[in-house]
Amino acid sequence: MAQMILASVGRLGGVNRPTDVRVVQELLNRVPHAAGGPYPLLAEDSVCGVTTMDAIQRFQLQQLGWGKADGRIDPNGATIQKLNQLSGTTAPLQSTVLTVATRLRCPHGSSVCVTLKGIHLPGPGDSPALRSTDGFQVVGCPLPTPCTWVNWVIASDPLTESSIGICMSAAGAPLGKVRVG
Repeated sequence: MAQMILASVGRLGGVNRPTDVRVVQELLNRVPHAAGGPYPLLAEDSVCGVTTMDAIQRFQLQQLGWGKADGRIDPNGATIQKLNQLSGTTAPLQSTVLTVATRLRCPHGSSVCVTLKGIHLPGPGDSPALRSTDGFQVVGCPLPTPCTWVNWVIASDPLTESSIGICMSAAGAPLGKVRVG
């Protein structure tokens, strides 16, 4: 059965009623980590602290995209609907493992080159599976301040299509999400 909140929870003026916060914490904890659920699990303490707000925003990034990740859940909004949809999942969502054969691009179309670091398990097709600790360099981005490297903000080990990498400028400014495929 779908869970409801009566007032907003999270950042940006969230009302953060303890009963609503508890519902959100419980729903987030039911979502598999690969689908944007928190790791480690949240304390279901009815307190909307930094850890809960960060978990809300990470979930929104994973499930709703960059533009909708405001860190706040509104009654009947897209985030609570998605949480209700995913929280009933008992088995982790399956996601394709990224390998050296996977085509990665910056949001502006340039290639992301990978430098493997450490030991790698084989992924699909026996190609080495990628890890967030590998080196990811963007080559030839056309922006005046180009994408130069990738920061994995939501990552599993090994990386999967559910992982979220953000292309960064040389100065460390985020420039958009890595495209897979």
